[in-house]
Amino acid sequence: MVRKLPIDNFQYWESDVLRSDLKQRSLHSGLITFGAQPVKVLIGVSTTAILARLLTPADFGLVAMLLPLLAIVDSVSNLGLETATVQREGMDHQQASAVFWISLKINVLIIAAMVLVAPLLARFYEEQSLTAMAIVMAIGVASVCLSFQHKSLLKRQMQFGVLTSIEVVSLVVGAGAAIAVAWMGWGYWALVLQLVVPQIVQGVAYWLFCGWRPTKYVKPSQADTNVRAMLSYGLNLSGFRLITRIGMKLDQVLIGYLSGASALGLYSMAYQWAYFPFNQIYPALFDVAVSSLSRAASDPQQYRNYCRQSLTLMFGFCMPAMALLFVSARDFMLLLLGSQWLVAVPIFQVLSVAVFIGSLYRVTKWIYVSVGHTQRQLQWGLIHTPVMITAVAIGSHWGALGVAIGYATGISLLTYPSVAFCLQLSPLTMGDFMSTFLRPATASIASGFLLFLSRLMLTAPGVLILSLILNLVIFGVLYIGIYVLLPGGLNEIKSLYLELKNLLAARKKKQ
Repeated sequence: MVRKLPIDNFQYWESDVLRSDLKQRSLHSGLITFGAQPVKVLIGVSTTAILARLLTPADFGLVAMLLPLLAIVDSVSNLGLETATVQREGMDHQQASAVFWISLKINVLIIAAMVLVAPLLARFYEEQSLTAMAIVMAIGVASVCLSFQHKSLLKRQMQFGVLTSIEVVSLVVGAGAAIAVAWMGWGYWALVLQLVVPQIVQGVAYWLFCGWRPTKYVKPSQADTNVRAMLSYGLNLSGFRLITRIGMKLDQVLIGYLSGASALGLYSMAYQWAYFPFNQIYPALFDVAVSSLSRAASDPQQYRNYCRQSLTLMFGFCMPAMALLFVSARDFMLLLLGSQWLVAVPIFQVLSVAVFIGSLYRVTKWIYVSVGHTQRQLQWGLIHTPVMITAVAIGSHWGALGVAIGYATGISLLTYPSVAFCLQLSPLTMGDFMSTFLRPATASIASGFLLFLSRLMLTAPGVLILSLILNLVIFGVLYIGIYVLLPGGLNEIKSLYLELKNLLAARKKKQ
């Protein structure tokens, strides 16, 4: 059973205890998040496989029409203060309360605006059902907004066992609700509940498992310099999120407007599964990485070491998964979604390339956030968004596949400049960064190419799932073999093994 910390407990604000055992806590947190990934993958894959057969592409397209609105709301809700709470070195109970009440006022306005915009979106897409869908989704957003500070405090103290348990339980409840509603023939409402129910469950759970409660309202004029600094940090972060998500979500808006719900449903499903390997690892590691790196930011060498370890771990798992799915795209989509979705395979493969390359750009957020350079992050957003809008707008002349190609082209053009811009004022050097992805990228591409050749030469088993398992085994053997043969690969694996061995030994001593 998880023990709740009492109100005003110093452990919510004290960082010295964390720094004294930061390496062990970081490894332990990383193991917890990775250990939960197979469970979350199983939930996600099985739920999608069922819903894809009970619902139509148009049902998925209707929900996808609202995703850009949700992304914008998510960008500005809480004003980025949830991340500021995790990153901030010094903080106390009164300051946390001030942050909570300030964000609450803003969130009320944001949610009200979301409800008011809903009819306009319905008119824009000529789909009247979007109004009611957006209003129900606003309930989930409200739940997230009310519990953000409690979740942030749990992250700040690296309580990732609690956070992971809450997330897994909420996914199970949401999946059950979605499948039940889809089975009853309620169509797109199943997908709405799949989004909203986990948000409500998580919101309630964060309040239950975090003992902190806000004190009375503190006027912004009375907030101290620390709170004002957090507001500045959060505003820059929110500005970056808003600007970049406009550029990153325009592809879906254009397809929905020009081609309708069915085309958008196919595109959004391809988009979702192209990002699936990345999204299973990056968000989970983001919380661990930002919590650890923020505590290590005062020591440049320690920061570099932790950053290299975190990035190597993420690329080492994400990149091979993306390469495998690219080569096995048709079999994967057929098994997971059924034959009605096969037309989305080329879109899926193009977007997979975009995610593979763009993963280098996405992780710069770890660095910006952990060292407090959100103003510089916002500056890059002003460069990033016009390029993405132009690339996607040009691609839209050739339908959904053209949009995907435009999206991938924009990401490819921006990736190296975005990394170089980020690292200019960072403790991490370009050499450090390149060392984290060169081996996994090389091994992934080479293994994918060899798997493609083997598929041409070998006769695949007649059973689809056996064919995919065979592809996984062949790719896995190739990837590990090539990784070990690359310079420094074997030493890196040995180093990771020793880290895990030391972690287990330290835990046995504590027991």
